[in-house]
Amino acid sequence: MDEPPEIDHGSNGSDGSIETDESIETGGSIESGGSRENDTEASPVAEARADGAGVPLGPVDIPRQLPRAATHFTDRVAELALLDEAAGRADGLVVVSGPAGVGKSALAVQWARQAADRFPDGQLYTDLRGYHSLPAQRPEEALHSFLLAFNAPMENLSGHLEAMESRFRTVLHGRRVLMVIDNVRNAEQVIPLLPGSSGCCVVVTSRSELSSLAATHGADRVPVRPLPQDDAVHLFSLVSRQGRTQQMARLAEQCGRLPLAVRIVAERSQTAADITDLIQTLEDPAQRMDVFVSDDEETGVPMALSWSYEGLSDPKARAFRLLALHAGPDFSPASAAALLNETLESAQRLLRSLKSDNLLEEMSDRRYRFHDLVRDYARTRVLEKESEAERVAAVRRELEYYLRCCDAVDRLIAPQRRHVPVDENSFALPLPDLSHPAGALAWCDAEVVSIAAAVDQARRGGMNDLAWKIPISLIYYFVVRHHHTYRHDLSVVALRAARLCHDTSAEIWANICLGGATGEVGRHTEAAEYFSAALDLSRQTREREWEDIAQDNLNWTLRLAGRHEEAYARRKEALDRHTGEQDQRSQAISLNELATLSLILDQPERALEHLLAALPLSLAADDTLQRAAILHQLGTTTLRLGDREAATDWFAQAVSLRRESDDLPGLADSLVELGQLCVDTNPDTAREALTEALRVMGPLGHSRTEEIRSMLESLSS
Repeated sequence: MDEPPEIDHGSNGSDGSIETDESIETGGSIESGGSRENDTEASPVAEARADGAGVPLGPVDIPRQLPRAATHFTDRVAELALLDEAAGRADGLVVVSGPAGVGKSALAVQWARQAADRFPDGQLYTDLRGYHSLPAQRPEEALHSFLLAFNAPMENLSGHLEAMESRFRTVLHGRRVLMVIDNVRNAEQVIPLLPGSSGCCVVVTSRSELSSLAATHGADRVPVRPLPQDDAVHLFSLVSRQGRTQQMARLAEQCGRLPLAVRIVAERSQTAADITDLIQTLEDPAQRMDVFVSDDEETGVPMALSWSYEGLSDPKARAFRLLALHAGPDFSPASAAALLNETLESAQRLLRSLKSDNLLEEMSDRRYRFHDLVRDYARTRVLEKESEAERVAAVRRELEYYLRCCDAVDRLIAPQRRHVPVDENSFALPLPDLSHPAGALAWCDAEVVSIAAAVDQARRGGMNDLAWKIPISLIYYFVVRHHHTYRHDLSVVALRAARLCHDTSAEIWANICLGGATGEVGRHTEAAEYFSAALDLSRQTREREWEDIAQDNLNWTLRLAGRHEEAYARRKEALDRHTGEQDQRSQAISLNELATLSLILDQPERALEHLLAALPLSLAADDTLQRAAILHQLGTTTLRLGDREAATDWFAQAVSLRRESDDLPGLADSLVELGQLCVDTNPDTAREALTEALRVMGPLGHSRTEEIRSMLESLSS
């Protein structure tokens, strides 16, 4: 058996009491490693029969070899239903698969006992020891015990696998027999044991998906995953004999909701103080796996996982180890390829294979992840087996891959800004398709959590060049997606890393990025301090371009601080400077900012003049984000001037451009303005715009969501 029994919401005991916490493996039923040969029941109509070759059989016995059902078993309704469905087919063959300790064997035995009456000619059981400290059981051994269970003659069969297969299929012909083949490593162990005719049902449990059984023998699959949180807590409560608490729920989550881990930890949690101590211990990665070692050291999580790991090929074992170095919660095949220093195709094969072995989980968006406890085990292995140099090299490969991708996104959505230096020859892995804004931003959306964790990993590992470059290359992504927290926190990391690199230009840049992040959330005094630091450094190093950028950003903080007249004068000076330098992008930005200040100062005519001058400059500079902002501002300005028709057109153009660039927060804002403007004049357009705005706002947590919903309800009434 692979794992101990779980928990039953409707206890098997008649009084609902907790029986001895005993695994199905105990009691001499399975741990001996074979079938329960002597557990047979004489048929009331026993008679002598002959097999297809004319060999007489002894009196027919009905084998009842199933182990004792788990005392506590969770109500895995969906999995039990799938097993029922598979058993209803004439040639029922089903693979119950999942990671070590998840409850595959308990599920199979529980269902088999419930379904036993549907198979009146007997129930067979064997543990093939595919994942075990003892050698795997050979098919000949299993067939020998099965034939003995039916009192079949064994003459001239010893050691002859094909002859034993033939005899066994003959014995099963015309009978309805249920077989549970437990703890299987590969299909080759199972195929010789399969019946040759319909009427029987075979349930196979394995940590591998055994895909070849599905492909060649039509096997159904029943995947088993960790318990739902409520069931995990209930199991913990029963085993620990304590009432449910929030602390218990937290500890069950730390166990990864894995039944084996929950049981081991629950046995050690006899008091509330025990639970508190274990929570603290499990928060320490260095001690975590030790908590899941059982007293006999044979059924603990580390031992169970070692049986899976030891059977891996060298390439798969190496991949398993190195993937544990990934800092984020999940990873793509491309980031895995970078870590492993493999081609994308090779990495995909390794990931699929590890997933088939239930050492990785595949998510719906073609990403992979470890179960928490499996990842912890893999980390112990990578520290044991891989040198520090190899670990550092693997992490750096992934970080360089992330940098190249982030830089490609940055060059797409903000082509005219300064970009971080990237060594194009640092790693040869091809980049994903980042040629369109929507796809590029979607890539960032999928990777941002892992990238943030990787940046922190770079900081802790002393890879300071990457720790400042990656955050700065993502700044415009953070702007477009309004990721204010990521923008601030990673800018802090970038500034520290730039200082450790003794790179003054990088330090100036990081100060400007951090100033922008703090100013965006209203901390304008703090923002001015960062911009001033950048200005001082740029003057010390006589870097005129950085000096201009720092000064422009300081001017922006004047507006945030409410010093509008002073901000306008300073921005006008900056515009003159950018005009003399023929810097079209900076001219467009300054003109748009002057328009904003003009509206604040109640001068919409002057604002319109600035915006109309800014629009062609933003187009010439190929700055899509700035051009969309100018179009939106033109809508606001012409509306202030009373020209609703022109405002409608400007907002519609802003919507189109922001939709094209996948600027979701900007798109939501422009859609709302367009919808509100059309409520009285064109209700259908208003309804379409506001409906789309509501859809876009949903994932953003937009502050105006309820307001827009109310507007839509009013339009429908």
